[in-house]
Amino acid sequence: MRRKFRPHLTYANVMSTLAVFIALGGSSYAAVTISGSSLKGRSVSGAKLKRNTITGVEIKESRLGRVPRAALADRLGPSATQQLTQRCPSDTVAAAATCIEVRPRGSAPYGSAVLACRDLIRGSSPQRRLPTHNELTAALTQQVVEFAGDELTSNVYPSRTIPNGLDVLFITDRVGSVGLTTGDAAGAKNFRCVADATNQGEGS
Repeated sequence: MRRKFRPHLTYANVMSTLAVFIALGGSSYAAVTISGSSLKGRSVSGAKLKRNTITGVEIKESRLGRVPRAALADRLGPSATQQLTQRCPSDTVAAAATCIEVRPRGSAPYGSAVLACRDLIRGSSPQRRLPTHNELTAALTQQVVEFAGDELTSNVYPSRTIPNGLDVLFITDRVGSVGLTTGDAAGAKNFRCVADATNQGEGS
């Protein structure tokens, strides 16, 4: 004759059930309740941090030390750093990210001036061109170049008086005041050339 099985609630049953709940829920409980104040100072190593998770929000930049190799930059003065980034031919000076000729070349019509600058190729130096209004104005206001009066720029517009002709913007003073002249022989003005700046000088 079979005997019916009737579960009995014993002390052992209760304790084993509690042990299972604690084992399953204990880690979640710890994750929720642990905060920064619960951690001992200097107790978490960098190796424990997930890669690429620290941002500028968490870092106080003023507390960061100098990168060791960056200290070498202090040995370079302003003239040395400029030579590393921009070197100009001997007849030019650096201004507005260009190398601009110190002296104007005399008077010429726009077309002749363009050709004169284009043909000035010396060794490995960059090809030269007429300066823009902004480039020439920057050089004049910085007083790094000589000025001999009205001077052509590369800024041109369709002529209002000559069919299929050009009107050329020219500078009238050291502060960049402008006028318009024709692109033919009648509109001849002083001109100078510029070259786009590089980190290589002529003959280097």
